[in-house]
Amino acid sequence: VEARSEEAGNHIKRVALLCELLATKLGLEESFIEAISLASPLHDLGKITIPEHILHKPGELEGDEWNIMKTHAQSGGVILQKSNVSISKLAARLAHYHHENWDGSGYPEGLKGESIPIEARIMAVADVFDALGSKRCYKEAWSNDQIKDFIISEKNKKFDAALIDIVIDNFDEFTSIRAQFPDS
Repeated sequence: VEARSEEAGNHIKRVALLCELLATKLGLEESFIEAISLASPLHDLGKITIPEHILHKPGELEGDEWNIMKTHAQSGGVILQKSNVSISKLAARLAHYHHENWDGSGYPEGLKGESIPIEARIMAVADVFDALGSKRCYKEAWSNDQIKDFIISEKNKKFDAALIDIVIDNFDEFTSIRAQFPDS
């Protein structure tokens, strides 16, 4: 994934740390916290199946391009599910479900609320939080205030409210992770 995407390297480091911090603040078991930290860098593995012209397109994806990009979640889950290693099983759930939305409007299955695995709900927040603060081929980096406003606006829509409350209550800790591992 890192070989195909300039932004992937530090993004996956930050996402692992953000997932670890969220899981810790949520009070989850230490074994789960360690596992999600190890599995989270694989959340976008399915992007290896996406054609380069779509993956690196400047600007918004149009028509079938978006439908093709959305297949990365299911593809990553399928690839990782083939492993018998427990971390890979967790990573398969992260990859497959991290674009599900709390209100059921996400993909690939349209799961809603607590039917979305907790690891995927954590990953969704960490992934979006980090991506918004980073420059991408299709957008500029957002300010911390813009990020905060967006995630609050998506509480109980895109994201689990309990997780957003944790991020907002500990916002400086979350933003410091991005400062520690800036994009190159």
